[in-house]
Amino acid sequence: MASRLTYAIIAVIVISLVIIAGMKFYQSKTLDAGATSYVLEDLRAKHPDADSIQIMDWETKANDQGEQYLRIRASVSEGSKTPCPVRIHYFYYYPVQNFVTEPPEYITSGCKVCEGEGCAIAFDEEAIIASHTNTGTTSVNKYVTAYKDAVPTVYRDASGWKVDWKSPSSKYGYMVEVDTNGRILSVNTIYY
Repeated sequence: MASRLTYAIIAVIVISLVIIAGMKFYQSKTLDAGATSYVLEDLRAKHPDADSIQIMDWETKANDQGEQYLRIRASVSEGSKTPCPVRIHYFYYYPVQNFVTEPPEYITSGCKVCEGEGCAIAFDEEAIIASHTNTGTTSVNKYVTAYKDAVPTVYRDASGWKVDWKSPSSKYGYMVEVDTNGRILSVNTIYY
């Protein structure tokens, strides 16, 4: 009889812990939903013409008083179908911590990206710019300059990035392979 009572008490304790853990999980999901809404609304107001606005990641932090908050990293992309797209990362604190925000981080700006050792091409926008500005892309740069309606299509694979340039007013385009260091692996003319 005592062992059944012991098992029953243990079962009640385990069930209680699962319920408490579930409540904390639910509370954090609700907080995340509020934070998501807060960040997306703010970025839509700042960048009404953005092609893409998304929350990239977040982490839980604690302030000097030991209160927890979220540090949220979000991105905004503008001009993603142009030769010189802009990508900006914003950092938010939710709820607000001392009303101090980090300055935005411009991943691409001024149509320039790095190439070679120490460089990291991590985003579509960087690959687009590298595909017509880095060493070995003179023909692609001339194409993009001559055909103002040229549009890039980007995808990533195991070797790096592939950027396909097409213009509706041209009978040819370019497929450019860019590695993750910004080096150009190949430039191929594609006829349509």
